[in-house]
Amino acid sequence: MFETCAEPIYRFSIIDYIVMSAYLTMLVSIGFIMKKLCSDVKDYFIGGNRVSWQLAGASCFMGSFSAWTFTGAAGFAYKYGILIMLLFLFNSISFIFTGFFIAAKCRQTRKVTYLQIIYDRFGRVTEQFFAYVQVPLMLFSGAIWLVGLAMFVSVSFGLPMDLTIIISGAIVIIYSTLGGSWGVLASAFLQGLILVVLTTVIAILVLIKTGGIGPFVAKLEPAKLNFFGSEHSKFWALAYFAQIFFMFCSITGAPRFLSVRDGKSAAKSCFFAAGLFLVGIFVWFIPPLAANIYFPNIEKILPSLSHPQDAAYILMGLEVLPHGLAGLLIMIMFAATISSMDVAMNQNAAILCLNIYKPLLRPKASEKEMFLVAHVFNVFLGIVVVILSLVFAHQKQMSLFELMLFLSGSICLPIVIPLLFVYWIKKAPRWSALASSITGCIFSILTKNHGVLSVPHKWATNILNDTGFFKLDPASEWPFTFQISGIILLSGGIFLVSTLFWKRLPKDQKDSIEQFYTIMNSPIDLEKENVQPQDHRQFAVTGRLAVIVGLGIILLALPSATTTQRLATIITGALIGIGGIFMYKLGKKDAIKLSQTKNKIQPTYVSQK
Repeated sequence: MFETCAEPIYRFSIIDYIVMSAYLTMLVSIGFIMKKLCSDVKDYFIGGNRVSWQLAGASCFMGSFSAWTFTGAAGFAYKYGILIMLLFLFNSISFIFTGFFIAAKCRQTRKVTYLQIIYDRFGRVTEQFFAYVQVPLMLFSGAIWLVGLAMFVSVSFGLPMDLTIIISGAIVIIYSTLGGSWGVLASAFLQGLILVVLTTVIAILVLIKTGGIGPFVAKLEPAKLNFFGSEHSKFWALAYFAQIFFMFCSITGAPRFLSVRDGKSAAKSCFFAAGLFLVGIFVWFIPPLAANIYFPNIEKILPSLSHPQDAAYILMGLEVLPHGLAGLLIMIMFAATISSMDVAMNQNAAILCLNIYKPLLRPKASEKEMFLVAHVFNVFLGIVVVILSLVFAHQKQMSLFELMLFLSGSICLPIVIPLLFVYWIKKAPRWSALASSITGCIFSILTKNHGVLSVPHKWATNILNDTGFFKLDPASEWPFTFQISGIILLSGGIFLVSTLFWKRLPKDQKDSIEQFYTIMNSPIDLEKENVQPQDHRQFAVTGRLAVIVGLGIILLALPSATTTQRLATIITGALIGIGGIFMYKLGKKDAIKLSQTKNKIQPTYVSQK
């Protein structure tokens, strides 16, 4: 029934299995604990606007990558070198820009889904268009992330890839459905803490194994130390940055910020995520680069994989980690993918519930009915993701990195361009976003190989080749750089041109649009809008769990084989425990503040005679 993988590359001990079982138990426990906070649809999808900026920032960080980072992106690092670090730096830059100029605006729309924002600004037709386009796109993204996770597990255990996808998918579905966004958000800080600490320890152990930074760099091929090469020029990197920038900063990223209390908290969550990314880019890609040294013929080690370079991080991580931490490595891949799958499942379920089911099918649906439907949609979408993952796992044309690049560049980009301009360009008619996105999608389709624009492409590439600045194949599809540039110029141009029609709009449409921007630019009044804090409960739960995890990891040092492994285990556990103590104390401090606020002496009223 299943295509079997090669022999496992690592023999897990009983300690590893204990660690994995304990970690999965902890995740389910968080789901049950946070389930108590989900009393309605708003709680289930965005945490009732009560999530602290620290947890929201960790969720932004964890939700912006998945096991794909340690498979597809790591495979890119193995093959092309340090360019991947520059590409991930673009994520951090985009988060910083969003924190300064966008995050507060998102929160101040006061919505539950980003499609509700689109409806208020562009109307029902545009909202429905984006709903029917974005839901499949996010499902495809979730499928790619799940394939990355399944590859990680499959290679580690030697399990069949298909079976691994089904098992991994089932675990993710159960966890995300049980606690909704509260479960994902509340555990994001803990899982982010474990991930950052463990990946940093892996990077250090890899450098120790290679003899230090100097010998590590000296052993790498010179080509791997160059940011740019024949396949990826400066223009290619610039196009990649433009794509990432539009996708990170558009309204589609609004769910990251709708869960926090106010605009300031949304901005802080962005800066926190940006800082975590800066740490990550300097430690995540040392192991796959080192895999070039220790596993130069990786295709012979993993002959059953379509793209064996995607397993480079797994090979190096399991090579240097002691028992116990190796099992924890598998679990943080679950952590990364669970947070990302929240986008494909929980947020998609929110769209189906609040933008399709209720307004079009059941306008009078009760809160109880919507709460039940939300759970049903979450499970259904999870099953769809698993099925798509099984399809993607068997395609051999593109690696995971190339598959994600195709999805984001050719399909997602035309959709998000007008959803970035909307923050600042007010005087555009309701149809502007629809016209902009459709134009970009048509251009993207026509510029694929054998498309209608292939003839002009051949003519243009011949001229550019004559200049000596480019070396392009006229027989191939449009280069990535030209595709991205064309999509941005055409989609953006159509949106800007639409502003010429502003004066022709009826007054009621103009007033409605003006009201949208008035609301979006108005800060949240916590007292008037009855936004109640829950920071102390979130911090208490995550802090205690982090301390327990830290102590458990320290105990794993006892059976370690070498002093280096023992020291690495103790440091990992200590850092996680310290982070837990910090969170717990922060929770107690916030609880005291909240108690003092509630117990303030009420004003004394003097009776009038």
